[in-house]
Order: sequence, then structure tokens, then C-alpha cells
Amino acid sequence: MAATAIACATPLEASGGKTLVLSLQDINCQSCGDRVATVIRKQAGVSSVSFDKKAVEVTVQYDPKEVQRDKLVAAAQQTGFRVVVGRGKGRYEKDTRFDPKLDVKWISHRGEDVQLEKHLAAGKVTVFDFYAKWCGPCRKVDREMARLLTHHQDLALRKINMVDWDTPVTKHYLKDVPKLPYVIVYGRRGTRVATIAGLKLDALRKAIAEGRRQ
Repeated sequence: MAATAIACATPLEASGGKTLVLSLQDINCQSCGDRVATVIRKQAGVSSVSFDKKAVEVTVQYDPKEVQRDKLVAAAQQTGFRVVVGRGKGRYEKDTRFDPKLDVKWISHRGEDVQLEKHLAAGKVTVFDFYAKWCGPCRKVDREMARLLTHHQDLALRKINMVDWDTPVTKHYLKDVPKLPYVIVYGRRGTRVATIAGLKLDALRKAIAEGRRQ
């Protein structure tokens, strides 16, 4: 006899509470979602708010006797971000588009581990960039690298999508790294020149210049 699945209501829903899911569209960082959650959390009748940075969704538990759904949606929209009611509609803004002629390759797409040295560009300065869609400053690194790659043929970029802090590639290379962006720069002869944590574009440019001399 086949088992019958029974959906159980949460304690809040069982007592008349409601759940609202807001998908955020075209945001560029995790802090954007956290900002929306903070605004909603201040509304009367809200018992809990959480932002899922992977799904790009804010989930709200609230008491409809104290606050209406439309008011919560309006509060979220006042942050200036595009908000859509419902699951599965959240997304970050599009990644920087690199010219196909530039030496740019993704070497880890889903957080899988990689050996950096196997992906060095012979005779070039190679920048390994650990990236996540929810990292706003990472997008600034991308824009700077796109500019530098356009002007320097002896420069290569290897992109690593770390996805989150619990993936294999993150555990390998970022276990002692406090935050993104994080880049590792190798010189033209394959020697590591610098590791840079945080948004430090001047340090990145300096490390690339140093890599050309090695």
C-alpha cells in the first residue's frame, strides 16, 4: 500500500500565521537581500525574516491580524530593489561579459576543487579569482580585470565559482579567508606573486605588474 504524504503546517501557520516569500531580482550582492530583510523585520506583526542568498529570496513569517501582506511587499519595494511575490523568481544581476578574445576561463563552475597550477597560462601573468554571485565587490574585480585584459595580452584570468563557504574548493583554498573578493596572482614564470583578500584593486594592479617582472 502506497504511503500518503501529509503536509504539516508550521506552528505559526497552525495558529493562523502566514508565510510570504519575496523573490528579489537583479540585485548584485548578499547585503542587498539582508537590507530588505532588515526593513521587513521592523514591521509590526512579523515574527521572523530570513534571506536565502542562493535562491535570492526573502521568507517572512507574519501575523495577518497585525499586518497585511501588501504592506510587507510595499516595505520591501521601498528599498529600491525589484521585488516579486513567490518562490523561484529571484536572480542576481548578470555577470560581467568578457570579450571571447580575452584569455578568460572558468575552471570551477559549482564549487568543485581544482589544482591551480594545472591552469596557469604559459608565459602570462595568471589571476585566479574566487567568485560568488552574491558577492557585490567581486563584480568590481571583474570589471577591473576586463579593463586590464583588454590592454595587456600577457594577462590571463581563471575564474572559480566558490558558490558558498562549504564547497570543496572553498575548504581547500579559503578556509582561513574572512571574506571575498579573494584572488591569487602568479607571475609569467609560474611563481606565486600575491594573495589578496578583500576589494583591493590597487594591490591587484601592483601584483600583476610584479608578475610581469618574474
